[in-house]
Amino acid sequence: MTNFVIRTVAIFFALAFAYLSLSFPAGVGESINIIHLMLFLFLGVLSQLGLFLSTYQIKNWIFKLLIAVIMIPFFMLLLRSTFFDSSFLNRLTGAPIQIASSVAYIVGFAVYLYSFYRMVQEQYNKNLKRDC
Repeated sequence: MTNFVIRTVAIFFALAFAYLSLSFPAGVGESINIIHLMLFLFLGVLSQLGLFLSTYQIKNWIFKLLIAVIMIPFFMLLLRSTFFDSSFLNRLTGAPIQIASSVAYIVGFAVYLYSFYRMVQEQYNKNLKRDC
C-alpha cells in the first residue's frame, strides 16, 4: 500500500512538472507540439526517478545511495517551498489554489521523508541481521 502512495505522489509531481514546463512556452505564445509534450513529460519523470526507484527492493547499498542522491534536488525544492518560505503560512490561508499547492508540498515532503527513512531503515536492519 505504501508503494502505491509513493508511486502516486511521484506520478503527480512528474505530471505537475510537465504541466508547469509546458505552460511557460504556451504563456509566451509558442505553439506546443507532441515533441514538447514528450520532452517535458520525460523531464518530469526524471525529476521523480529517485522516488519511483525507492519503492523497489534494491539490495546494493551503492544503488540506494545513488537513489538518495537523485532524490535530493526535488526534496530540497519541497523543503524550500514549505519550511523555508516566508510566505508559506500566508499561502495556507490564501486562495484555494494556494492552499492546494501548499498541501501538495507538505504531502510530497512527507512522502520524500518516508522514502528516505525506509531506504535507510532497510539498510540498517540488514546490517543488524548480519551482525547477529
